[in-house]
Amino acid sequence: MTQSDPTVRSQELGDELRALREANTLSLVDAARRIDASGSKLSRIETGISAPSAEDVSGLLVLYGVTGEKRRELLALARESERRGWWQRNHPGFAERQRTLVSLEAKADSIVNFEAIVVPGLLQTGEYTRAIMQGVGVKPESEIEARMVTRLHRHKVLRRERPPRLLAILDELVLHRRIGGGDVLRRQLEFLVEASTLPNINVRVVPNDGLAHPGIEGAFTVLRRSGRSPVIFAETLTSCIFLEDRIEIERYESALRTLSERALDERQSVQLMTDLARRLDSEATGT
Repeated sequence: MTQSDPTVRSQELGDELRALREANTLSLVDAARRIDASGSKLSRIETGISAPSAEDVSGLLVLYGVTGEKRRELLALARESERRGWWQRNHPGFAERQRTLVSLEAKADSIVNFEAIVVPGLLQTGEYTRAIMQGVGVKPESEIEARMVTRLHRHKVLRRERPPRLLAILDELVLHRRIGGGDVLRRQLEFLVEASTLPNINVRVVPNDGLAHPGIEGAFTVLRRSGRSPVIFAETLTSCIFLEDRIEIERYESALRTLSERALDERQSVQLMTDLARRLDSEATGT
């Protein structure tokens, strides 16, 4: 790992250690001194630039009062912090499982998301998100609400000062799938059209021409940050995958180039979404 290219694991570990230090109301210098280190060294650990030793992490966890399963988890993360690629699984809660993605989105300069089944999470309306969760079997209302909070937290990144650029590429079939019913889909389409007016958001649609394309193998997100290698994110029902291998990244970058070539341009995509929303409105009103 170079100073300019930290791994996802090292960034996740750094975020965890920083949160623990702040929860204990300790400054960088104070915490570093307690483990016989410099403030600059601890800063590099917390930003993921430097891979910490298991001894340093162990000392910090003692200082922060971390015990049990959480301690074992973070020590394991420290031992693997220089490894590229991460299959993150078995987290007990949705919010915890999404934490690494939220962190990467917050640090990204640009995000490219391809979706073949549903509208990208960063651009979903609340009612559309809720309908997805109910449809896939997230039944307890408390769990749905927790997931909604996580999703809304992710949305904020696009409307902050100096937000990342988002290119959302959708298979046209996404725009026809009536998740939540016609009215929910219409409002979702209208939201996509409105979002497309923001300078940092570009929505493009791959037309349903009956031909195969690289995206049919599944949704994925490419997160880029200046001066660092891209990270590829993909998600399954029970786990998240973060890819950092150069060859794998090149495969996804190639898929993106093909999808961009096949997609309608931004103006055509917005017109298609507008027409579909109007058609749904006409169906609802009988006009």
